Amino acid sequence: MNQAIHFLEDEYLDQERQAIIFSALSQGNKLACGLSIVTLSQLFEEGEPLTIFNRYRWDIEEMAEKVINAQQDDAQGYYWLSK
Repeated sequence: MNQAIHFLEDEYLDQERQAIIFSALSQGNKLACGLSIVTLSQLFEEGEPLTIFNRYRWDIEEMAEKVINAQQDDAQGYYWLSK
């Protein structure tokens, strides 16, 4: 695990985006990460999104770390996880 990236426990379900949004701190900057509900269920299992997110938190954070390190943010600054 990269010690320069720390994940906050502030995840929430964004109904508009149909995604779980969560934050990471990297080099003093707060970064927004996202994982769509569809991708969440494809990667892990179906069910209540926040419950699934918390069940697989370590795996999701590892995926997010790779996206952050690759600097793969979108035009709005979000780091989206995909399959």
